[in-house]
Amino acid sequence: MFKNLLTFFDKGFLHWITQRMSACLLIVSIFSISLFDSLVLGFVGLLILLVHAEAGIHTLFSDYMHDQNSKLMVNVSIDLLLIGLTKTLFLILICV
Repeated sequence: MFKNLLTFFDKGFLHWITQRMSACLLIVSIFSISLFDSLVLGFVGLLILLVHAEAGIHTLFSDYMHDQNSKLMVNVSIDLLLIGLTKTLFLILICV
């Protein structure tokens, strides 16, 4: 039974759930930022936006690239770019 459960929660399903949940959380965070006007909620909203963008970009490249080496290189590059972007946004928010 546990093996069947693991096959149900494969990488594609978890990626699909990540996209849908981040989209819903992004809508909720936009409304909460506009209601409460908080810097912390703004930062959380930016992080949710980055997670949602990362999931979408990975989907875009995995659907249209067929060479496994190129796909791996692009996925690693996207992850490194988003890590750098998150770090930069965090430093900007701390310095402001």
